[in-house]
Amino acid sequence: MKLRTIAALFAANFGIAAAALPAQAENIAFPGAIGYGAKALAWKGGDIVEVTTLSDSGAGSLRACAKNGNQPRVCVFRVSGTIMLDSPIFVGSNIYIAGQTAPGKGIQLRNRTSILTPLIVKNSREVVIRFLKIRPGPSLTPSANVDAVTLEDAKKVYLGNLSMQFATDETFNIHVSGGKVANITLADSILALSLDRSTHPKGKHSKGALICSHEQKANICGRITIARNLFAHHRDRMPDIKGTDVGPIEVLNNVFYNPISQFGEFYDLLGDVKIIYGGNVALSGQSTSGKTPEAVQVFEWKRKRRVSIMSFDNKTGAAAGCNQRTFAVLNSTAKARRIPTTSGPFSAPLYDSKDTLLNVLTQAGDRLPGETHLDWLDKRVINDTLKCFGRVINSPEEVGGWPQLPNVSIVIDSDRDGLPDSYEATTPGLSPTQPNNPWSRPSGSSLSHVETWMAKLAGDLK
Repeated sequence: MKLRTIAALFAANFGIAAAALPAQAENIAFPGAIGYGAKALAWKGGDIVEVTTLSDSGAGSLRACAKNGNQPRVCVFRVSGTIMLDSPIFVGSNIYIAGQTAPGKGIQLRNRTSILTPLIVKNSREVVIRFLKIRPGPSLTPSANVDAVTLEDAKKVYLGNLSMQFATDETFNIHVSGGKVANITLADSILALSLDRSTHPKGKHSKGALICSHEQKANICGRITIARNLFAHHRDRMPDIKGTDVGPIEVLNNVFYNPISQFGEFYDLLGDVKIIYGGNVALSGQSTSGKTPEAVQVFEWKRKRRVSIMSFDNKTGAAAGCNQRTFAVLNSTAKARRIPTTSGPFSAPLYDSKDTLLNVLTQAGDRLPGETHLDWLDKRVINDTLKCFGRVINSPEEVGGWPQLPNVSIVIDSDRDGLPDSYEATTPGLSPTQPNNPWSRPSGSSLSHVETWMAKLAGDLK
C-alpha cells in the first residue's frame, strides 16, 4: 500500500486527521528532537566520517566509525544495503549515526554468525542514532541475548526512526548493571515481528521492549521517553517497565498492536517508579488471546516500593477488521496507584489519542520524505495494524524474510569536506570543488551546514 493513501483511509474509516505538533525548543540534537534524550549534543563540531563499505569491519565500515572512542563524530553513509555482522557493533560516545544520509533504501543490519544483539550502546553517552533497519534474525546456536538494540548504563541517547524486527529476545532493551541510565529517547520507530518459537533457550519469547532490566546491584534508571512508536506482533512486553525515582518514564502517543498475552507490565522490582502513560492506543489483533488483557498491568512485589502511574487520554479496542473487543486501560492495581493528571511539563509534545494511530502509521520507522528508505517489510507491518492482518511469527520466512536492499553508492563529495556536491552546488557561499567548513553556519541559521543537510534529508525542516 502506498502510504500517501493512509490519510484518506483514516479520514473515511475513523474520521480523524493528523495534528500539528508543537514547536520544539532550541539547543537540541536536531530540529524536532523530543524527550529526555533530546540534548545529546556532544557530537557537534566533530569529525565527519564516511561509511563507504558494507563490510562488517575495517576501514570505511560502520563499525570503525561507531566504536571510535570518545572522539566527537558524525557517521555519514556513502553506500546503502545490508551489513552482515559476525559480532555486535558497540557504539562509543559523542556520536551521531546519520542513517538518513544513506542512498537507495538505506542501511539494514543483520546477524551472520553473531549470536548477540547487533547494536549495543554500553557505558556511552551523547549518542544519536537515526534511520536504520536493525533485523538480527535467529542465532546459529541458542542465545538469550539477541535484541535489535540494547542500551546498557548509557546516558543522553536519542534513538529515532529505527525499524527493528526479527529479534529473539526483546526487540529493544534498556539495561542497568550497576550504574545509571538516564536521559533516553526512543521515538518514531517500529518495533515488530519478534520471533516467538525461535532460538531463545526459554522457548516462546517474542518480546517488545524491556525498560530498566537490572542485575542485583544498586542501580539508577529513569528519565526515559518512549514516544510515537509502533509496537506490533509480540507475545508481550509492550512495554515492560521498571525504574527508580531519578525521574519519570514517559510512554506517550504509541500504538501497541496484537500481543498474544499482555500489553504493558509495570513493576516495582528496581525501585519507586513514576510512569506517565498518555495518548496511547492499544489494539488487539489476530494473535491476541480470547481474554484480552488490560493495556497496563501494574505488579507490586516489594513491600516498601511503589509504582505511581499518571494515565490519561488512552484508547483501547481492536484494529479495524478484527472482532471488536472491549478491555480496560488499567488493571485494578494500576487504578489504585493512579496519581492526578497534570498538564505537564512533559519532555515531549503530546497530541490527542484520536490522532495517535494516523500520526504513528505515517511517521514511524526508517522512512524519509517521499517514502524513500521505506521497504516492503515496514509497509507490511503498517498495513497489518491498519487492517487487522498478521500474527506473531516464529521465523522471518513466514513474512517473506529480509528485504533485499539494493547496494547503491552514488553520493559524491568531490572536495572531501563531508558535504555532498549536490548540497554545496545549491547552497550560497559553498562550492563542490573547494573544501568548506561543514560546521560553519549559513547566515541567520542556528544550524551548521552539515546539520542543515542532515535535517533536510530527514524531513526535520518543515
